[in-house]
Amino acid sequence: MKCSCEEVSEKDLENGVHLSGIGGVGMSALAEMLLDLGVEVSGSDVAQSKNIDRLKKKGVKIYSTHEGDVVGNKLVCRTRAVKDDNQEVLAAKKAVFRSDLLAFLAQGKKQLVVAGCHGKTTTSALLAHCMLECGLNPSFAVGGLSSNLDRYGRISHGEFFVLEGDESDGSHLKTDPFGAILTSCDVDHLAFWKDGKHLQQSYQEFASKVLSPDHFFYYGEDPYLKTCTIKGKSYGIEGLYDFAAKNICLGENSSSFTISGNEIFLPMFGEYNIKNCVAVFALLNSLKVPSEVIIQAIKTFSGVDRRMQYLGKNIYSDYAHHPEEVKAVLESLKKGKMEVAIVFEPHRISRFEDEMEHFCNVFKHIVITDVFEASEGTGKDPIPLINTFCKKTGSTYIPLEKIKSYLKMEKRNILALTAGALDKTLREFVEEEK
Repeated sequence: MKCSCEEVSEKDLENGVHLSGIGGVGMSALAEMLLDLGVEVSGSDVAQSKNIDRLKKKGVKIYSTHEGDVVGNKLVCRTRAVKDDNQEVLAAKKAVFRSDLLAFLAQGKKQLVVAGCHGKTTTSALLAHCMLECGLNPSFAVGGLSSNLDRYGRISHGEFFVLEGDESDGSHLKTDPFGAILTSCDVDHLAFWKDGKHLQQSYQEFASKVLSPDHFFYYGEDPYLKTCTIKGKSYGIEGLYDFAAKNICLGENSSSFTISGNEIFLPMFGEYNIKNCVAVFALLNSLKVPSEVIIQAIKTFSGVDRRMQYLGKNIYSDYAHHPEEVKAVLESLKKGKMEVAIVFEPHRISRFEDEMEHFCNVFKHIVITDVFEASEGTGKDPIPLINTFCKKTGSTYIPLEKIKSYLKMEKRNILALTAGALDKTLREFVEEEK
């Protein structure tokens, strides 16, 4: 079955859209945007989640199994985790991937795309929030929930569309960026790309697609980008970049710094979030938003769920799951003189295996729990990988089912680097201990 953006048209939406795998963040964003357009939405997902509860409250009919007879004449949209032999896909008159429908919904808008291996969600959420606060009324689709936005996706009448470009399956190349932020070009998602060079080359291709170089900002400290010729402007920290954060003061849950002489207060932890903020400031500046308006908008940003989020008790949760992301979090902890016990939940067996050497260089004497496989389903036993990791790093393996016992015992602040299942366990524990 051919799935391409060209197949999606206004007519395809007339009978409604069925989202197969609706509980995921990207699909939840699509559901919210379709509802904004008055399109009838239904969906299915075998797993229950807060996202599903939120959509049910908005009137979306959601099925807990994948059955072909629920599709009817609706357009079927699926995630990559939903395979070709899925009953809903087989029953559909037309089926497209999530990225294809998103690309269609963004047509006709000036797309501001945030791409890169790290920081996309926080950067795109901050950008969307600031644009709303600045009166630019953007549409947006972001990969995390911020209390400022209170949703993943939105369709508005403004001329701009803030998009998080997903490199995990090449979806960032399906966007049509008017302006963009490129946060990093580290290697990841080798299960899809096979070779890190192919992923990095895709970032160059993405950069070449940006319509307006005056509205394109890339991370000037990235080793790969330093080797490339890119038409855009650089950003970074304390360097000779077009936009740079200087005079940095790190706090436990906030930071202050200057950009081009402007004093910024960011209510978020970590130097890596300062980088994200610099990029957003630079892009808004290029759109002629007054500096004082940007500064005030940044000051009111509440962050994104599972990004150094305080859950209660002595527990913080962060989504960092790539070695470079983990390294950035740990370095910021050190600079901020914040001592914590680390609990690590690897995200996907393939990533854990591919990046084993890098993970071992980053971690020492931590707690590791079971691998979160997400939709990967390799069938490979992760225990030998966990044992190798523990041996090389002096770490301790605690199965997820026994983590609550550890949490009760640990008196230090706990930072969980978690992809999904561990975060849920942490929240359950905090509720139980109230």
